[in-house]
Amino acid sequence: MSTASSKIPSAPRLAGIRSRWLSAASTNLHDDPGVAGAALVGSLGAGRADDWSDIDLLVVVNDAHPDDYAVLGRLPSGSGTLTAAFDARHNGPRGIRAISGQHLVDGLPLWVDWHIHPVSQAAWPADSVVIFDRRGFDRIPATFSELLSTGEFELPTLRQPIDHQIARLVMVPIAGKRIARRSPETARMIEFLGGPYTLVASWQHHLATLRQLLDGFATLGLPDSVAAGHAYLDLVTETLD
Repeated sequence: MSTASSKIPSAPRLAGIRSRWLSAASTNLHDDPGVAGAALVGSLGAGRADDWSDIDLLVVVNDAHPDDYAVLGRLPSGSGTLTAAFDARHNGPRGIRAISGQHLVDGLPLWVDWHIHPVSQAAWPADSVVIFDRRGFDRIPATFSELLSTGEFELPTLRQPIDHQIARLVMVPIAGKRIARRSPETARMIEFLGGPYTLVASWQHHLATLRQLLDGFATLGLPDSVAAGHAYLDLVTETLD
């Protein structure tokens, strides 16, 4: 499915974890009678994913139930353990719900973005891969990004200060992914996570900064996420060495 640049190093272990998780989650979604349809969106849906890509799922439920699904543990899942999840409804138009979270699978983190749409607002974006469809929803010419940018946006939900710290902890692997991809946005991402903004730095320096940040998050009481973050950065190191 990937059309990624050959400059991006392969990470078959990550791709395997993602594939197994997605296969189980797809089966569980299909077995849930409250789910009218589901599709891959994001890079997997658009066919431009690489081994480092996360999962974006569009799930359609009856109009009365988007809030019921946008809670911890309600969405059918794959293997592994959900360690943290965040309400992300502010990233889409009113009436649509979203939840983003980190799953730990075989000691490594997997990030999943769920987009929960009511039947009355359901359509398959042009850059999506439909997993199943019980209602025969239309496919539209708009991309998923364009679909999210239409209409009035929801107000962001309020978070406690510790929630912001937990979010930074579980996003460390996302910064590690940017290092693996040699992204120019790496320095800005590290700054967002609480590190110094160092535009001209080696990938080794960036990884060392992320490890320091991980160790600083140890007081949050999520040792499995900290350990998984270090395991992910180890994988980045092995890949780039």
